[in-house]
Amino acid sequence: MFVSQAEYFWDTDPGAGNGIPVLATDGNFNSAFEQLTKTGIATPGNGLHKFSIRIKDNTGVWGPVFTNVIDVQQNQSSTLIALAQAEYFWDTDPGAGNGTPVLAADGNFNSVFEELTKTGITTPGNGLHKFSVRIKDNTGVWGPVFTNVIDVQQNPTSTLMALSQAEYFWDTDPGAGNGTPVLAADGNFDSSFEQLTKTGIASPSSGLHVFNIRIKDNAGVWGPVFRNVINVETQIPTGCWQSINAGLNHSMGIKTDGTLWVWGDNRYGQLGDGTTIERNTPIQIGIATDWQSINGGYSHTLAIKTDGTLWAWGDNRYGQLGDGTKINRFTPIQIGTATDWKSIRTSGYQTLAIKNNGTLWGWGYNYWGSLGDGTNIDKLVPTQIGIGTNWKSVELNSQHSLGLKTDGTLWAWGLNFNGRLGDGTQVNKLAPVQIGFDTNWQSISAGDDHSVGSKTDGTLWAWGGNSTGHLGDGTIVEKFVPTQIGTATNWQNVAGGTGITFASKTDGTLWSWGNNSGTSLGHGSINGTSYFTSPKQVGSYSDTMQISLGYYYSLVKNNNGDLKVCGQNSYGQLGDGTGYSKNMFTPINCPLNCPPPTQFSTTGVTSTTATINWTASTPGPNGGYMYFYSTHPVVGGIDGTTFLTKAPLTNLLPSTTYYWWVASDCKSSEGNWISGGSFTTLPTTETGCWYSVSSGNRHSAGIKTDGTLWTWGNNDYGQLGVGITNAKNKPIQVGGMNNWLKTDIGYYHTVAIKTDGTLWTWGKNDYGQLGDGTTTNRATPTQIGTAADWVNITTGEYYTLALKSNGTLWAWGRNNKGQLGDGTIIDKNIPIQIGTANNWKMISSGREHTLAIKIDGTLWAWGDNWGGKLGDGTGTARTSPVQIGTNTNWQYINAGYSHSIALKTNGTLWAWGRNTAGQLGDGTITDRGTPMQIGTETNWKSVGAGDDHSAGLKTDGTLWAWGYNNNGELGDGTKTNKLTPTQIGTASDKQSITVGIGNVFVINTAGFLTATGSNGSGEIGDGTFISKNIFVPVGCPTSTVLRVDDVSTQSDQLKVYPNPVQDYVTVSFDQKILLVTVYNAAGQLIVTKAINDIKGTIDFSALPSGVYLVKVNAANDFVKTVKVIKR
Repeated sequence: MFVSQAEYFWDTDPGAGNGIPVLATDGNFNSAFEQLTKTGIATPGNGLHKFSIRIKDNTGVWGPVFTNVIDVQQNQSSTLIALAQAEYFWDTDPGAGNGTPVLAADGNFNSVFEELTKTGITTPGNGLHKFSVRIKDNTGVWGPVFTNVIDVQQNPTSTLMALSQAEYFWDTDPGAGNGTPVLAADGNFDSSFEQLTKTGIASPSSGLHVFNIRIKDNAGVWGPVFRNVINVETQIPTGCWQSINAGLNHSMGIKTDGTLWVWGDNRYGQLGDGTTIERNTPIQIGIATDWQSINGGYSHTLAIKTDGTLWAWGDNRYGQLGDGTKINRFTPIQIGTATDWKSIRTSGYQTLAIKNNGTLWGWGYNYWGSLGDGTNIDKLVPTQIGIGTNWKSVELNSQHSLGLKTDGTLWAWGLNFNGRLGDGTQVNKLAPVQIGFDTNWQSISAGDDHSVGSKTDGTLWAWGGNSTGHLGDGTIVEKFVPTQIGTATNWQNVAGGTGITFASKTDGTLWSWGNNSGTSLGHGSINGTSYFTSPKQVGSYSDTMQISLGYYYSLVKNNNGDLKVCGQNSYGQLGDGTGYSKNMFTPINCPLNCPPPTQFSTTGVTSTTATINWTASTPGPNGGYMYFYSTHPVVGGIDGTTFLTKAPLTNLLPSTTYYWWVASDCKSSEGNWISGGSFTTLPTTETGCWYSVSSGNRHSAGIKTDGTLWTWGNNDYGQLGVGITNAKNKPIQVGGMNNWLKTDIGYYHTVAIKTDGTLWTWGKNDYGQLGDGTTTNRATPTQIGTAADWVNITTGEYYTLALKSNGTLWAWGRNNKGQLGDGTIIDKNIPIQIGTANNWKMISSGREHTLAIKIDGTLWAWGDNWGGKLGDGTGTARTSPVQIGTNTNWQYINAGYSHSIALKTNGTLWAWGRNTAGQLGDGTITDRGTPMQIGTETNWKSVGAGDDHSAGLKTDGTLWAWGYNNNGELGDGTKTNKLTPTQIGTASDKQSITVGIGNVFVINTAGFLTATGSNGSGEIGDGTFISKNIFVPVGCPTSTVLRVDDVSTQSDQLKVYPNPVQDYVTVSFDQKILLVTVYNAAGQLIVTKAINDIKGTIDFSALPSGVYLVKVNAANDFVKTVKVIKR
């Protein structure tokens, strides 16, 4: 948004829009940041006044009023006047001219600047006094009084007098000793310097008021009054939080009204709002007002309601939600039926909880034994830990757990590296073990590699890892048993994080120590200090009640329910509406409820369009409404915003069910997503046109059923093959031929085979990947050799492989990892045969590795082997084909960026290589060096491997996808990675699939093409440059009709001459000519030439006589075709 208007007013607010306009310095309001001019601003009479300014954004919303108190002095002369006299007085003003004279240091008042002498100035009795000086200019005008408070000591001593009392009053002085008492911050007046507390200070009504404070020393003498003018504004109280909690990168809180609010990272649905959209301000979850406690792990959340029921949502890969499944949940679901849950703690991927009867329960990830059940087996449902019934509290981090019993004893279990359990060893424990024999433990916290606790005597203890001083004992030496930190006996709450520790004292002060390289300690910028090895006080807070630490960020709540935050903020986890980190604590205002719209309906449904409608919320949101629509019943998909109560949807798929949601945008907070229901588009009588499609790195190609070839997307190196290098966001025809059979796409080059068996390439050629014997880029299809027996092609990053009809294998291009398979790492710029075998059946190239199947069903691989993507069990690159295993039933292969995927003749799915985002589909993120079966299904039909994602079709026509999804490439309406094959939609008409880098294309049985994922270069082909997370249609383009126009017209100034022609045709235009293509009378492409000027020539001299069509493409999408006769 940008500023559209500004206004000012003095003292009284006339209402938004009724103030006096203020102009922008540059004369235009057209930016989010504008400098205003003071020109035209009138001033009121002399005295104190409130000057206020207000701005309006381009959506018509007026912002808050910014006010400042100004002492207006009219008619100030710009000419300085010489001084003529000066006087002083103590405490009481005797009136101008009645004070005691002060002399000029040089003996004469004759300049505009005079230094005064202290000679002759007498002092009053001991104590605090106001010393005042007043000067007169040579026109006889006395100026204002300059006053300073001085503590007069006649017989100076080295000891200042202690204070004994303080009081305040507003506006009118009730007399010394009659004001309202003000307390000392430490509770006692016993020092000459005291910090006063604001607790108990009441404020008057809104407006300008004089706030006064006066202090008395221990001799009973009241000092002068200290005054300040304050503009008292009625404000909404900021304190509203009952409890707060920080997960890994998401935050949550319960307000005093029992409502639940969340913000931050939401990739796994851990916020519980039904989406995977991160939030940088708190949003309310549902409308329930009975939430009691909440706790967040790495990417999941659990909460307890006042009725004792347990609820969970978010990531569930290890069963950490406790619902008996491994299915992620995007909204709160109740866990079991128990109503006696008392407290909950979760971290990493596991959860611990205590019931009212004092029993301990655990579930989720248990590799390190952190659940404490004596095993390291994950649990999918709450499982009782031991038989103890006296558990008081429990804390855990991702790998170890701590617990307190009602008898004050301390227990620990799980990973014990660095001695974090505190039992004096580094031996892991699968069940709780008592730590020492003390029975006075009060609070505990488990950090990333350390533990911290306080005892009932107020002492602080820590143990475990200490590489950044986070134990606080002044060293960086790890400790294997609890070690007392300092000698203070007023520690209260503790919190351990990743290399940092926080604690509060009984006086409400906040302290932190440990790693200072981030921003989460709250000390601001302290250069040269990488860590603090002992507790350091944070600010001057005196009311700290609760501390919660996430991954390098911190949340702190005070006694009044105010929330302060600092640290990392890349996911919006601080909740301040930005993505900027903070190195000092920043207050977060209480979010306001944001009512949702109601009464939803869908109208005007056709095969490709619909309109969604709703009734406005009351009150209406100042930010309008947000909406989503998707082919999946999970909030997400394609988004939009509007200030209306309806939204038209276009470019929909026929015979497809869509789901939609609406939420209010209240600016300071966002409302809940409310389902508007679903609708199904009408069927269409049209048929599709697509035969095949291929996709690479930001560009795509497709062949229509009529044999024409079309390309779209990035075109930096001419890889679209249309003679120019402009990107296209929808299909454009390559030439006019209709005999294209197959295409495949590399990073920046394209390869195709025609029905006559000839091979053609174009695009980038820096490694010889086009195979034409050069390294020259080509912007139009170039035939490679004269062979007419090519049957299959595949492209890698900068290389190409192909099969001939005799079963021989050929390769060319880059060979740095041996990906060509010729036994060398030398690049080739023409096709060379790989070995002598003539039984190759199928080939597929990834970034720098190649897979192949022979006629006998054996699997072979070569090239780069990073992550084990060759499947031979090593990480060693191979420069010639090596057989993978001994199986002879391999049917289909596809090589991705760093992983491989294949099918066997029995319909089973297999994968290997890198697995960082779950692209193998085995439910983990563990790399695999040999083929492993994915699931048990035997009905896989075809599969594709992309960058870090995969997709496949089953024989029943359904579509499945898994792996990386940050670009929406899986098409499920979210941006959440999937670790196992996930069905996309419900349609069962899918015919073929192509997986590119960051996207997926599917053709159905009717020939319709749809796509999802990255679209920054227009590679999806839907006419936009906006990425999609659901499948959208790619329309059927119409072949160019070579309409014959006039040779020249006055309207567009295109000239093609001479006509008839014998040798050269000149083409000129009043705009830049991009491309000229020449076709014969049969529509076959004869000549293509890039002009990039307003005039160019085409050589006709070698063409036979006849009629030709000259097609001119110029700037601003100008296209015209002219008939030319060759003599």
